[in-house]
Amino acid sequence: MKYFCIFILLLTGFNTLAQKADLVLTNGNIITLKQKGDRAQAIAISGDKIIAEGPVKAISKYIGKQTKVIDLKGKTVIPGFNDVHQHPAPLYTFDKLYATIELDTVKSMKNLIALLKKKAAITPKGMLIRGVGYNETRLGGQPIRDSLDKASTDHPIIISHVSGHLSAANSMLMDMNGIDENTADPAGGAFERYPNSKRPDGICKEVAASYLRKSKLIEYPPQPTADEEMEGYRLYFNKVLASGVTSIGDAWTTPEKVVIYRKLVAEGFPMRFNVLMGTPYAADLISGKIKRSNTDHLRIEGVKVVHGNSLSGKTCWLYEPYDMINPATGKKDYYGIAPARSQASLDSLFLAIHKAGLQIACHSNGDREIDMVISAIEKAQKAYPRGAARHRIEHCSITNQDILYKIKVDGIVPVFHCYMYELGDKMQVYGEKRMSMLHPTKTATDMGIIYALHSDAPISPYPAMIRLGSAVNRKTKDGGIVIGVNQRIDAEEAIKAYTYGGAYATFEEQKKGRLLAGQLADLVVLESDPTTIDAEKIYDIKVAMTIAGGKVVFGK
Repeated sequence: MKYFCIFILLLTGFNTLAQKADLVLTNGNIITLKQKGDRAQAIAISGDKIIAEGPVKAISKYIGKQTKVIDLKGKTVIPGFNDVHQHPAPLYTFDKLYATIELDTVKSMKNLIALLKKKAAITPKGMLIRGVGYNETRLGGQPIRDSLDKASTDHPIIISHVSGHLSAANSMLMDMNGIDENTADPAGGAFERYPNSKRPDGICKEVAASYLRKSKLIEYPPQPTADEEMEGYRLYFNKVLASGVTSIGDAWTTPEKVVIYRKLVAEGFPMRFNVLMGTPYAADLISGKIKRSNTDHLRIEGVKVVHGNSLSGKTCWLYEPYDMINPATGKKDYYGIAPARSQASLDSLFLAIHKAGLQIACHSNGDREIDMVISAIEKAQKAYPRGAARHRIEHCSITNQDILYKIKVDGIVPVFHCYMYELGDKMQVYGEKRMSMLHPTKTATDMGIIYALHSDAPISPYPAMIRLGSAVNRKTKDGGIVIGVNQRIDAEEAIKAYTYGGAYATFEEQKKGRLLAGQLADLVVLESDPTTIDAEKIYDIKVAMTIAGGKVVFGK
């Protein structure tokens, strides 16, 4: 008995030694998300996991000779943000021929033309010039072909709208593709036309934008080398980490991008990736040609489907007409653009993905589109019951109480936008009634629906504090207009949606999204507390440090 007691004491001692932390953060304001209002003052990390959180005195026992201790001096700590829906792309300098011009900050048509002229001056004649993220509200109107022709008539030009669902082209590119007054609108798309004319004005909506790349005469810029591309992705993801985001979802991945992600993971890059294969590659994922993955750093278990159109681009399909005059008829009779895919086709696609045990993440904005998506999910579940499949509706914008009820009953995860800060000024066309149920975060919270938030970058910028401020305030940047005041949530609910909600959307809530023992040590140190600061100042809170997998990846 004596020796048994000695053995137990020795074992206890070894266990205590094994619990010494590699890193301890102390004297902080730690928002654990264990339950609303829960706070800790210190947190201990061993390897890539949290081993304890609590008062400073309780956590001090985890400090050993080799433990790195960071005094937070009152700073706030929250879980690493999980931006479950982005469209990551490598970053290149403006002078590179293959660099696409970023247009989201351009504030006038004059400046847009000047920027495109600058790019034309360093681009060989005849070579395509590309830009992304123009905002017609800031430009003072759509950049029709007449405007883009002022930038160059020697280069084909294509620039995409901030929504990603419209493209604008100059006359050279329109002519190269044979788009003229005899070109009919395709199913699921439309060419805007000059008033009282059938001649397309250069603005191509939805499927119609694909016509701008059909010509074999288009001379594309040279491709970056593999090393240049990898370095461009590292630069992008390091900037994302610096903003406080430690997990991202790529919401339309190709086999080529899967190779990039596997390389990043193999070299130990600290970002965590959730990959949603684009619909054309669903069959390869189902067959095993594209290998699935479910590790802490790379998850390939889902398919991105697009069923429906754009909210900010004013093309999503609605039950009731937009609160705007249809320029084609002079009446309020515009319902958006119907999806190209029929209900039967959507049902068949969803059934194949669901039956294979994969997660569906379906882009859908208009209420009429969303109902089609819910119906297809219900039919797939009825045919092959899978329990908690957690199929997702991406954006899930124009809703109503009936839609939310079905989402809750069916166990669907809505992934709401929170881009009112940048794009809220485009929402007026939906009218007050619909805006009161637009991205309905408060109603979903009250109903107990677990949801995630996302940036949809580059549709809206990925910096986490801007997205958090947008979710809390729902106010436009320039005009200060509140969009759906009844759907405002408090800062802690927004943090939960952007962390725990994101983890739940990818079946990972047991491993990340909260600051609890056993969870991955992904955290963000903030200069101010979003839950106590004036809500209008949340956008400006600085990220002091980002920790991913227990290692400081940004900050000191």
